Amino acid sequence: MVEFQIMVKVAVTGASGHVGTNLCRMLLEHGYPVKALIHESVKGLEDLDIELIKGDITSEADLRRLCEGCAIVFNLAACISIRKRDERCYSLNTGSCQNLLRAAKEEGVRKIIHFSSIHAFNQKPYDQVLNEDREPDLNSRVSYNRSKALGQKMMLEGSTPEMDVVVLNPTAIIGPNDFKPSFLGNAIIRFYKGQNPGLIPGGYDWVDVRDVCSAAINAIDNGVPGECYLLSGSWKGLKEMADTINKHGGHKAPALTFPWWLARIGAFFLNIHATFTGSVPLYTSMSLETLEESHRNISSARAADRLGFRARPFESTMEDTLRWFKDNNYI
Repeated sequence: MVEFQIMVKVAVTGASGHVGTNLCRMLLEHGYPVKALIHESVKGLEDLDIELIKGDITSEADLRRLCEGCAIVFNLAACISIRKRDERCYSLNTGSCQNLLRAAKEEGVRKIIHFSSIHAFNQKPYDQVLNEDREPDLNSRVSYNRSKALGQKMMLEGSTPEMDVVVLNPTAIIGPNDFKPSFLGNAIIRFYKGQNPGLIPGGYDWVDVRDVCSAAINAIDNGVPGECYLLSGSWKGLKEMADTINKHGGHKAPALTFPWWLARIGAFFLNIHATFTGSVPLYTSMSLETLEESHRNISSARAADRLGFRARPFESTMEDTLRWFKDNNYI
């Protein structure tokens, strides 16, 4: 296990995403020099004292430029898809892992902290605690889940005494500094503005981006090579989420709750509309399935023990998120 006694240069892929902008800020606060791989947008990073590298996560040459002079790499770049079949997931979530391992090894990187997902693990059975002993979902019919499981497997197998690899598996991440905003950030904004016609009787496990980033930084010195760490917050239904948003100034929660069968019919037409308009659908058959079957008992005991992970209350996260959106004129 590599130990870092002094502040070393850190590289971040996916730096302009929601987690990336928060992580870069937190790394700077801890005194780490930061080098960030940027594909297109630099929104949220413009005023930060970091070195920006223009490149592509699928290019080994670009990854070598990123890794040059860095001892640690945080791999956040990913394709997050709410469609059941999406081939982009495999090149971005799986193929890029192989390129990163090669590039990092060639440039003398000592540790990779790889962001995977709760969906890399098989969610069934639902009546048992989901922890890091659960089998990876390598044969999932959902492109995102399978691509994250395959990428996670590849990264763990790439851990060596010369280059440690640690994997983090967060649940649904929400919180401030959501500049784009993210898919979940947009969902919160729609609830706040009263743009959702109704609710569905599902929910998810929500975790604060700041708690995730804090655990990630603690993984630099405390993450055990070849281990995964689940980072969960608390399970809340969409009704409770909408009520919390209403409590902090948003529109009243929709009075109508659609039964699952009607929501699935609606998803079909929403997807057709999104295909023709080039927009992101309000929900898809896959996102409905995720909300209906999301695991309610996810253990972060290992992360709490090894990485000092603590999840703040959901309402505190939502209050801070809405305040940030207000202060930055999103709502």
